[in-house]
Amino acid sequence: MTIIVLLIFTLCLLVQVYFFVQFSIVLRSDNLENDKGSNSVSVIIAARNEANNLAELLEQLTKQDHSSFEVILVNDRSIDSTRDIAKEYTSKYANFHLVDILELPGSWTGKKHALYRGVEQAKNDILLFTDADCLPTSERWITEMTKPFISTVDIVLGLSPYQKRSGCLNQFVQFETLFVAMQFSSFTRLGRPYMGLGRNMAIRANKYDLRLLRNFSSLEGGDDDLMVNNIATKENTVVITHKDSQTISIPKNVWRDYFRQKIRHLSVGKHYHKKDRTLLAFFTLSFLFGWLLFLSLLVSAINPYFILTAFALRSLSFYVIFARIGQKLESPINFWAIPLLDLCYSIYYPIIGLKALLTKNIQWK
Repeated sequence: MTIIVLLIFTLCLLVQVYFFVQFSIVLRSDNLENDKGSNSVSVIIAARNEANNLAELLEQLTKQDHSSFEVILVNDRSIDSTRDIAKEYTSKYANFHLVDILELPGSWTGKKHALYRGVEQAKNDILLFTDADCLPTSERWITEMTKPFISTVDIVLGLSPYQKRSGCLNQFVQFETLFVAMQFSSFTRLGRPYMGLGRNMAIRANKYDLRLLRNFSSLEGGDDDLMVNNIATKENTVVITHKDSQTISIPKNVWRDYFRQKIRHLSVGKHYHKKDRTLLAFFTLSFLFGWLLFLSLLVSAINPYFILTAFALRSLSFYVIFARIGQKLESPINFWAIPLLDLCYSIYYPIIGLKALLTKNIQWK
């Protein structure tokens, strides 16, 4: 029995280290200089009551250096001044367009319908998605996100870290964001792209599946995940982590709002392909069982030197890579906090994931 427990413990650690190495390779190979960003681009933004954020995003989009792009802002029944702000920019810039939604069809959820309408109006080769509460990190954002579109590439997955603020919640948000980036980047490199971040993702217009969006029209989340999960392949999907290709998002500052957001994000996991669900569950549980077995084996004094050495090597590789991605995304995490965040996240994620799968009342805004 002891040998079996040790084997499971070792397997958990090896699985984690394997994915850490894959992500390290992604970090070293992100400067893709292929198409030079020459494709025409439609930037699509779905906004609902975003008056506090929208003007800053639209102003930054006017400064983008890309030679051929349009901005399609879909106003989803906003009751604040979102529409007025959008009208101000569409009147000043010929490449800015407003799609106004006054009523929501009964079978649709808000954001999916907004994106559907936005994609319908798009005229260009590439669809580039972001959110109203996000900001490009540079004036080259559109250009960098479209560089990887050589003939075989249909999907480019970008990163979108959150603004760094004080407090425990922000530390956890930063950790979770880096962890998710590591996870989906590693899976993509291994030929299993299963999700993307809807706040920074580009897809060829002729590959974007509006029928799929209709099929999942009643789900609140998953406009990004399920699209990638259904049309992405090993050959047609890449991840780019270049600093200029990123967007910065506004983080939640209340735990309740953060949990609601995460439940919405994770609620679509049950609609992933079965193989993706299995791999994700295996990877996630490897963290939980890795910690549980480490603590239990240490207390029981079974091969303590082996246990400590193996877990130390796993943790060292994990924390070094986390430090690297934190620097790359300019969202460094306090080194002393990483072990505690590692443990908390390993417990939190399976719990919140189960909660998301069981929750039926999911809302966008």
